[in-house]
Amino acid sequence: MSSSNVAKEVLWPKDSNILVRAVFLYVGEGSSTIILFADGGGYRSLLVDVNLDVQNGGIDVPKLVADLVEAQGLAAFVNTHPHDDHLRGVTQLSEAVDIAQVWHSGHRPGKQYEDAYKSLMEVVKKVKDSGGEEVVLLGSRDEKVLGDAKYFVLAPAEYVADDIQDEPPDKRYQRIHEQCAVLKFGTEPSWIMTPGDADRDAFEKHITQYHRERLGAVALAGAHHGSRTFFRYDEKSDPFLDGLNAIDPQYVVLSAPKREESPHDHPHADAVRFYADKVGSDNVLHTGENRYSYICDIYRDGTYGGIIDDQGALAEAYPLEEESGGTDQKDGENTKRRAPVIIVPTKIDDRPMGIE
Repeated sequence: MSSSNVAKEVLWPKDSNILVRAVFLYVGEGSSTIILFADGGGYRSLLVDVNLDVQNGGIDVPKLVADLVEAQGLAAFVNTHPHDDHLRGVTQLSEAVDIAQVWHSGHRPGKQYEDAYKSLMEVVKKVKDSGGEEVVLLGSRDEKVLGDAKYFVLAPAEYVADDIQDEPPDKRYQRIHEQCAVLKFGTEPSWIMTPGDADRDAFEKHITQYHRERLGAVALAGAHHGSRTFFRYDEKSDPFLDGLNAIDPQYVVLSAPKREESPHDHPHADAVRFYADKVGSDNVLHTGENRYSYICDIYRDGTYGGIIDDQGALAEAYPLEEESGGTDQKDGENTKRRAPVIIVPTKIDDRPMGIE
């Protein structure tokens, strides 16, 4: 391994007791999460969503992932739904690393909304032509095997996917977040949940009532970049909190730039308040506040380590260049560069934390 491989130095597990490591990357206005899972004597990798955001100083995810997985490649690229900020960079990713499988929600937008979807389908074809697999995700009560770890696909339900596919394009696109893939990774009783942009309808009408006893998670990626759409239809409607209470997280990670940098004012102040009321303000972690990425470990014995940050090392080591195909959003703040800080993730106080 080259001494310049910051991704490997910072992220690759050095403790064989780690079963699953989730890395919530800073990618500006978007989402991208690395899942490292134990498999025999080593580790393999998934990437859940991808985004490239030059103007907000987001990480060059394809370059980072290429350094991290090296010749091993990705076990799977997972797309929660075909929106630009969860797919921007998927073509570059497929050029940078070998991808064995592509998992996706099965949402098919109308032609006027299909640019991101077309990129996804081109990568699916490339993977299948190389002998890989396409997996259309559907919610299930069944626990699934991921190397030595486990995972659940909690959404979308098959009846939701079927219902949405029968609707006209405009209506279908309005419900894309209702058909979002929601997954959790780990082992009993500790899990990490990635809900993509799943909204109030997804959790209130489908997920919570169907999967209530399976929703528990230590760490939650805040849905839709800290948007209030996880809780409310608008600023005045009463919030739906039952989904968050059923998940009962210890930590919430919000993937968004600073609010003034976000074209959608993410993370919304009322959503941050709801999360803070649940887990405490110190445990609501916002990637864009300091351009940090966050790391959470689940151990083989079912305990977990508290979330730690990378001190901005990954954003510093893997900056996007203009030719990378990133967004052209307005320049944000925090553009001063500093030397990377390399850290080695460990258990908090060198002890695993249990779930009471």
